[in-house]
Amino acid sequence: MPRPKRGSVVLNKAIRRAAGMRSISETLQFGDGLSLIEYDDRIQTLQMQLSSYNTMLSKLDEMAGHIGLLEQDLGSYSEKMLMSVATRYGKDSLQYMQAGGKVRKRSTRSASTPAIASGVATSAATNGNGTQAAVS
Repeated sequence: MPRPKRGSVVLNKAIRRAAGMRSISETLQFGDGLSLIEYDDRIQTLQMQLSSYNTMLSKLDEMAGHIGLLEQDLGSYSEKMLMSVATRYGKDSLQYMQAGGKVRKRSTRSASTPAIASGVATSAATNGNGTQAAVS
């Protein structure tokens, strides 16, 4: 997302004010360094700095986009390198772990309990009334 460019309310107000003062006199001076010429110089200084700032933001956005593309390229290449190690050495190898791969968790199946071969088995179960009944 591009960074928002900056404007200046103070600059806009100063431009309008200078235009009004210019209608009074092109060479308006009040002494103590207060003159329309100095006012215009300060307005131009801020305009140039704002323009430079906004240009830098645009360049920064462009660089950020370029860095993003380089990151995507490097991520893809990195994945290909890891998959090449996995292909050559296997995903369960020490080399795969050294290259940054993670060992797959092996699912451990619980051994099913063999059925009781005897004819009589006793188990406790509730009968719905909270009491236990023995089943034979």
